[in-house]
Amino acid sequence: MNTIIGLRGKGGSGKTTTIGKLFELLEKNGYEIQSSSFGKIGIDFKAILIKKNIKIGLSSWGDSYDLVFNALKELMDDECMICVCACRTYDRINPGTNAAITQFTNYKHKFIEKTVANNTITIDEASSKDADVLFAEIEKLFKI
Repeated sequence: MNTIIGLRGKGGSGKTTTIGKLFELLEKNGYEIQSSSFGKIGIDFKAILIKKNIKIGLSSWGDSYDLVFNALKELMDDECMICVCACRTYDRINPGTNAAITQFTNYKHKFIEKTVANNTITIDEASSKDADVLFAEIEKLFKI
């Protein structure tokens, strides 16, 4: 089933770091990179990985409706069955990042809340934990 997973969190909470860790986790688990701007354009990136003919699209651009919508549209045009993207916890300005995700009615939508760093867990630790959750969700969706 085609699915968009939105990693939802506040600005600066480590969404891009989490999606970067997910990229590394997918690669370590046999997903091949089809295309990637990872490490080429600032810290935000878009990538497509594939395993057993299943394409996974990643986008860390999650600050505005246009950025999220356009990244998802490009991933869908490339026939990604699962798209993971960053989005804001809530839309301060409508339409916002959550609305961009729900525009794609031919995809199931799932939101996962970003773990917040605090005095007991660092952003890096929280991002690793959240990348594991995202990876497990991808594996569950397609039982790879």
